[in-house]
Amino acid sequence: MHTKTKAPYGSWKSPITADLITSEEITLAYVELDGKDVYWLEARPKEGGRVVVARHTPDGKTEFITPAPFNVRSRVHEYGGGAYTVHQGTVYFVNFEDQRIYQQGKDKPP
Repeated sequence: MHTKTKAPYGSWKSPITADLITSEEITLAYVELDGKDVYWLEARPKEGGRVVVARHTPDGKTEFITPAPFNVRSRVHEYGGGAYTVHQGTVYFVNFEDQRIYQQGKDKPP
């Protein structure tokens, strides 16, 4: 049986923690269109917050473009924007580790 405990407002213990909420949540951001393909950035908490470029094609396939250990993120605009773009199937992105711009064509490594 559960026992009720009184505690001052905001000081009670909760089984719901910030880590519990954010450890499973994949974040999607910065949608780009290139022809009929849709691209976006996907943040992955289980991979240390690594961000990858994803693509969805008209035939219903979703694929992840940037391989590990590449992490698509720029320090230029720490609070958003400017980490990647795509033009005619070629993705240009900033790798967080070295802040260099990489080019990646379809089915090719960066």
